[in-house]
Amino acid sequence: MDSTTPQQAEPAPNGGGTARRPGVGTGWIVAGVIALVVLLALGGCIATIVALTSRTSGGVPLRNNGIALIHIDGAIQDAGADATGANPERLIRLLEKADKDDGIKAVLLRINSPGGTVSASQEIAMQVARMKKPVISDIGDTGASGAYYVASQSDEIVATPSSAVGSIGVILEAPNVEELMKKVGVTVTVIHEGAFKDIGSPFRSMTPTEAAILKQDIKPAYDQFIADVAKGRKLPEAKVREMATGLVWPGVVAKQMGLVDKLGNYADAVDEAARLGHIEGTPQVVDYDETDVLNLLGRIANVAERLAPPSAESIKGSVPR
Repeated sequence: MDSTTPQQAEPAPNGGGTARRPGVGTGWIVAGVIALVVLLALGGCIATIVALTSRTSGGVPLRNNGIALIHIDGAIQDAGADATGANPERLIRLLEKADKDDGIKAVLLRINSPGGTVSASQEIAMQVARMKKPVISDIGDTGASGAYYVASQSDEIVATPSSAVGSIGVILEAPNVEELMKKVGVTVTVIHEGAFKDIGSPFRSMTPTEAAILKQDIKPAYDQFIADVAKGRKLPEAKVREMATGLVWPGVVAKQMGLVDKLGNYADAVDEAARLGHIEGTPQVVDYDETDVLNLLGRIANVAERLAPPSAESIKGSVPR
């Protein structure tokens, strides 16, 4: 029976009274709420689409004077294609988009990140190095470790005198809760094949052999970090290796060391991007931190499906007979 049929009585369990199933009133109220949510979401999507397709700043279409602003905030890690934040798939997509956009003449990376995983940082750094258009990195509070790895591949780095810059190094941590487990009376039985399959287990102390193996494993990443920074910053590799102690320095010291090109703020970074992009007149900064419209619509559809009123058949099947 169609769900729009007026409320009808059904025999109640054990023959007592009647049980009513949801009818027009409840269904239409829920449907109305869903429709309102979807309309509001679609309104936001339409606004986003307009902003992304028209590439405007202050309501004026770009005329070859655009600067693509891309933020790198928080930990850099691969969290999947649909993830936001400092995720390599998202950032690579934005960088590629900016490189192909005729209205964009330079890219400005606004960095505030302590770094992240080696592979994710390296992925983004590789894309920055491949860019045909000039890329300027503007370090805010922090541009350290993997975040500095990314910045080092840009054409110019701007930082404030007090920005935390550097931390060239690689770290691997293996916690040991063996003594804690003993205190609380918990034991863990580990069964494995392969002599080093449980290397780094938090339930026991690491052997000297295992520590040596892990140290050797991270050395290639460390050497690659140093080599890429030296190439990106046009510094002797030996000099970068001397600085690759894992320490961070304030921007004013980092500039003296050759890790930063200019001391300044966001406005100064915009000016540098305009200069390197050969932009005449006032540049238009276009925020490239996009909303993935298709993914957003898909999520809205999934939510709407979960909240939709039950069909007549599902109601019929759920009412006790």
